[in-house]
Amino acid sequence: KLSSATRKRNFEHHKHLLETIYKCLPMIFRRLTKNKVKPFINDFFDALFYGLKSDMNLLKAASVECLQSLSLLLGPNILKGRIEMTNYDMMLYVQSAYPETVGL
Repeated sequence: KLSSATRKRNFEHHKHLLETIYKCLPMIFRRLTKNKVKPFINDFFDALFYGLKSDMNLLKAASVECLQSLSLLLGPNILKGRIEMTNYDMMLYVQSAYPETVGL
């Protein structure tokens, strides 16, 4: 599973791996239907939150772009609800730092 790769942080260049994954996920999501994406998105939220708070700007930008792509595919309210269910602190952070991502 691709989501299991996002949990690997025990090597020096793990942030580059996450950046690459989050650059590719929007392309993968666009080719799948909403119903095929929904069961898997929760697996990526913890790593997305890690990317949003990262000190590496390229990882942060890729994470924001990935969330924006999810918002377009699922709708901002569905994305917001999924994030709230998984990690409420992430929702508060996204709402304050990146309000356009969840349609605010």
